[in-house]
Amino acid sequence: MSTPCGPSDTFGMARTSFEGLLSWLDGADAGALDHAVLEEELDTRGRDLLRQMLQGHLDLRALREERIVGVADAEGVCHGAVELGHVRPLSTIFGPVSVTRLAYRHRGHANLYPQDGQLNLPEERQSHGLRRLAAIESARGSFEEARAAIGRTSGVVLGKRQVERLAARSAVDFDDFY
Repeated sequence: MSTPCGPSDTFGMARTSFEGLLSWLDGADAGALDHAVLEEELDTRGRDLLRQMLQGHLDLRALREERIVGVADAEGVCHGAVELGHVRPLSTIFGPVSVTRLAYRHRGHANLYPQDGQLNLPEERQSHGLRRLAAIESARGSFEEARAAIGRTSGVVLGKRQVERLAARSAVDFDDFY
């Protein structure tokens, strides 16, 4: 078992950020700010802390992922070779993270990633949380307004076409969701 701050501590960056945030709040710099600036700064720093916590959790899942025997694709082809360390980016409502997982391989066939299914990762780079924001904000107005609202809410910068595609994908899943 690892120590809380040892080299295998996947939450080390989050712990350091949290302690830094508390120190900043306790210090003279934060004490000199009015509530509006303090609130804005906490929103930004807090979102980054949440991103680091999510990254730590994803890293922990990667460390704990166990090899599965008998992984087969839809055609029934067994993918017996396994490679460590396959990474895919994921843009979340907290910011960008990386998902590391095992790749199950078979020559001439696409890799399989059971961890993607366990995490219910979307096909696209944007998380389900960003997809939900895109759908909610798009229903309120234009895609450009939705793009701006997502940026204000999450700090994530999306293009207008990305917002359109995410909102459209949400609509496709609507019946299955309910």
